[in-house]
Amino acid sequence: MRIDRVRLHNFKCYGDADVRLDSGVTVIHGVNGSGKSSLLEACFFALYGARALDGNLDDVVTIGAEETEIELWFSHAGGEYHLKRRIRATGERPVTAKCVLEGPEATFEGARDVRARVTDLLRMDHEAFVNCAYVRQGEVNKLINAPRATGRI
Repeated sequence: MRIDRVRLHNFKCYGDADVRLDSGVTVIHGVNGSGKSSLLEACFFALYGARALDGNLDDVVTIGAEETEIELWFSHAGGEYHLKRRIRATGERPVTAKCVLEGPEATFEGARDVRARVTDLLRMDHEAFVNCAYVRQGEVNKLINAPRATGRI
């Protein structure tokens, strides 16, 4: 899988952001609290919804905003995909207002159907994807001190 672009509106610390990723290695750097992890979380959230979050939907909408929107463009296995999630936070608790995955073979709508399609497409669930993609903030020691695997891959 290759992430080509991510667009954010009112996601955590981002008011508006549109990041296009060229081929090759991308390095995102900044001081603590500048939004590096939030950018990755936005990608995970776009793909897997609330299951990819450490918290809940309340945590993704920028404080004071009524909704957040995440768009993710990615390529996988020769196909190009566009995923869009919108969370509305105008009631007692935030709800998914829109979730659509457009791909070469079909369009999937609804959080469950999109998550199921992404899981099938990438051949991994939210937990496997997050664990193979990065180490969460504060968990580096857990990785360093993890016991060595005894089985073969």
